[in-house]
Amino acid sequence: MTYYYVFDETTREINGPVDLPFVPGIGVQLPGNAFELPELLPVVEPSHVWVWRDGAALQLIDLRNRLVYRKDSGIPLYWNELGPLPEYLTAIPRPGEYYVWGTDDWVHDAAAEREGQVYEADVERDKRLRDVVIRVAPLQYAYELGEATSDQLTTLQALKRYTVTLAQIELQPGYPSTIDWPVAPARFVISPAA
Repeated sequence: MTYYYVFDETTREINGPVDLPFVPGIGVQLPGNAFELPELLPVVEPSHVWVWRDGAALQLIDLRNRLVYRKDSGIPLYWNELGPLPEYLTAIPRPGEYYVWGTDDWVHDAAAEREGQVYEADVERDKRLRDVVIRVAPLQYAYELGEATSDQLTTLQALKRYTVTLAQIELQPGYPSTIDWPVAPARFVISPAA
């Protein structure tokens, strides 16, 4: 017995078997995207499809319309082709920012995480220091001119102690993963980073 199949001209995905009309005196007319086989194609494996390639039917994995991830950056993208993923892609999502692709899975990069935490701590510390500097300068000028009140001098000293403590956050035992941020003087409250 003969079985007829058709394939999609773009993806080469096979459909069938199909019934093709028999024309008396001519026989079955095969369209350009059809072929015949002497046996039924077996049931396809899960997540696979039959495709017609190089004059033969073969099963390919079907990862179309799925998110896949670049191994070099973890950036997701939609995949719309049949067959295995290229070597630079994986179907395994990147678990976090500080993971790099290993042999066959994502591996935590502790050095990169520490570097990122140091960078974030430096940015937050510098923001807090900038907020203090714009308040310290007028008080320092008043002190240098001999025009500072006792309240201003007290505030100036408290702000200076606060900036010294901020500048030494890297001496804390949990730095950079855990930072006990110093509390700003009561008359100068800094809102934490959003």
